[in-house]
Amino acid sequence: MAFSKIVDAPLSERLAHHIRQAIFTGQLPAGSKIPQDELAEEFGVSRMPIREALAILNHEGLVTQEPRRGAWVAPLTLATVDESYAMRAWAESEAVRRSVPRLTAEDLKRAQAAILRLEAAESTQDRETFVEANGEFHLALRSRCPWPKLAQWVNVLWNGFPPLTPHFVANQMANDRREHEALMEAALARDGESAARLMALHINRSWQSARAHFQALGWRDTEENIPGDRHA
Repeated sequence: MAFSKIVDAPLSERLAHHIRQAIFTGQLPAGSKIPQDELAEEFGVSRMPIREALAILNHEGLVTQEPRRGAWVAPLTLATVDESYAMRAWAESEAVRRSVPRLTAEDLKRAQAAILRLEAAESTQDRETFVEANGEFHLALRSRCPWPKLAQWVNVLWNGFPPLTPHFVANQMANDRREHEALMEAALARDGESAARLMALHINRSWQSARAHFQALGWRDTEENIPGDRHA
């Protein structure tokens, strides 16, 4: 598998990002052993940051680890996709509902600036910038959520499928643009209820697109249908 070298800090998070991409694009199939030595060589790093990156992915449920035996891609299934998106559809829309009426003028400027970056990235098909600006936009809308535990939960859920869908879902950037514009209008009106409804629709549409992608990769409905023995 071809990976580019990572040189920017924090290194472990950058490595985790690329390993996530490999998992979500099928380069590292569900249930497969993760070749840590190969990754270290291709990234041009020692095994320590690779282990740190895998610990991050283990916390997200994407990787399983066993002492002295190594690490495997978790037995990801379509149920994994459903769980992740169902949880986020409720949690992020609720965070936005509570945040939007409290947004400051500065918060709205940040959201609008992210929209402009999204449009520019879409026009040049710059997926990395699109992913980054997309995260900035969503964060701006939920930044005034008064429930810290809910806000933290949404942040954890964002470390899974959502940021990477523009890399593998057809027309994701164009669909996102239209939905982001509607969300921006609701935010400018400080209409938390409309923003929550639109966010739920936005996430549910992405959910169905992501589910179709992973189904095409051969992900099964349940863990017991995943081929291979990770202990082999």
